[in-house]
Amino acid sequence: MSYRCEQLARTVREVEELRSESGLDRASVFNLPDLTFHTSIPEADIRRLLDGEFVEPPRSAAAELARRIVFLRETRLTVDKHTGSRRQYTTTEIAAGSGMTPQWHGKLLNHSTPNIWHGAGLAKFFDVPMEFFTQTPSEAVRRVLDTKVVPELTAFLRNPSEPVRNRHAMQVQLRLGDKELSPNLETALMAFMDAITREDSGL
Repeated sequence: MSYRCEQLARTVREVEELRSESGLDRASVFNLPDLTFHTSIPEADIRRLLDGEFVEPPRSAAAELARRIVFLRETRLTVDKHTGSRRQYTTTEIAAGSGMTPQWHGKLLNHSTPNIWHGAGLAKFFDVPMEFFTQTPSEAVRRVLDTKVVPELTAFLRNPSEPVRNRHAMQVQLRLGDKELSPNLETALMAFMDAITREDSGL
């Protein structure tokens, strides 16, 4: 097992210990769609990494950089000011927001350069750390577990009041992750939660 895989394995064990103490289910804590959202690593590869298997790093840095930029375009959406619906950012919007020309952005997407000269601008535009573009699969998953999952579980365990209700609410929160719901779905979810609250309180 490589050093990076050993580091990930230690972090996974730490998360498992916190999960066991909290009573949360594994699918909520190791939320594969949310881990993919924050890493761009496919769910199947994340599942293998969590199970202690090795996942080959990409062979082409340029191709992988382009893939991760495309992933960000597909998952970090903006709201169209005319229609109110969510859509992908245009190349022009990304280029302007990250301090590059549309031509250079096109070069990155066409795998023509292995260098990420505008990495800081892209990271800021898409609100991701610089490491998002360069980490190996095991490094990326470990980063999210260390910076997001472990702090969330630790904070949850520090506030154990009403443990059953909080535990289920925490599982819903973990399963949703940073998923952006459509306005209609968000309204329906809030109405459903309000109905549950009224029923539970006898109103």
